[in-house]
Amino acid sequence: MGIYRTICYKVEDVFIKFLTKKQEPEVVKRKVSDFRSKQEEEIKKKKEEQEKRKQEQIEQERREMEELLSNLMDDTSKPFTQYEINEIKKNKSFFQALGQKVLENGEKILTFIYCEYDKSSKQEIKGYLIATNKRVLFLTKNLNYMDKFRYQTIINVNWFKDGLLERGLKIQYGKRRLEFDEIFDIEQMKRIGNILLSKASKV
Repeated sequence: MGIYRTICYKVEDVFIKFLTKKQEPEVVKRKVSDFRSKQEEEIKKKKEEQEKRKQEQIEQERREMEELLSNLMDDTSKPFTQYEINEIKKNKSFFQALGQKVLENGEKILTFIYCEYDKSSKQEIKGYLIATNKRVLFLTKNLNYMDKFRYQTIINVNWFKDGLLERGLKIQYGKRRLEFDEIFDIEQMKRIGNILLSKASKV
């Protein structure tokens, strides 16, 4: 029994004693004890039901995540990184729409990262840089903007420091230089950079 409930019971006992001073003490004591036992049993039952619902919800979310990951992600890119799992959890509707509206038949995601695409000196766009088994995509979360890039046009990929905590990717894309910055997860940045280089070298 918690300290708070113990204190409450002691306070209750004072009032009960005052209100039932003309009644048989043992009878009152038994009734109070039975009532409290019943209350505690109900509280325990409610807690167990809440815990059960919580576990069922966690299990349902886990199954949904596994299904979404298996539908979107390429098996050869496993194990999925914690970054990928967290991003899909946070932006589930985006990734569901991505699978339904953007990816082609047989197209699977190898990895991705959230960043800012410096399209020009006057236009910076936040969204996901996504490497698939067929191409490279950049999409905003609302799917209002999309750019597509071919692996065979990628010449080189470099990462650079962009401020104190941020990093960036520079992709030499034919004669163009694509720049993606405001990246905070260094390992995920290296992961996508290496996949881009690997895919580009094989085409």
